[in-house]
Amino acid sequence: MRKDMKLTAPRAEKPDAWITMGFDEDLDDAVKQALRDMIALVCEHSNLSRQDAYTLCSLAADLRVTQMVDLNKGIHCILPKAHLPRR
Repeated sequence: MRKDMKLTAPRAEKPDAWITMGFDEDLDDAVKQALRDMIALVCEHSNLSRQDAYTLCSLAADLRVTQMVDLNKGIHCILPKAHLPRR
């Protein structure tokens, strides 16, 4: 756990990709959460504007269903690090 980070939702880092997650009863709202968090992550790790980060995500990120348990639905958004411009 990192106390220096203020996150609103879980994130994960793999050697080759970043992953953000969204959870909600509505699958569309879960997608919005995961995508918005990925846009924020891209902005934190690059010099891209939010609009450019959104464009990057629409071209290079994958959205996958994480869970469909009870009433909760989960989505994770995966962006390969190779597509993320460096600062």
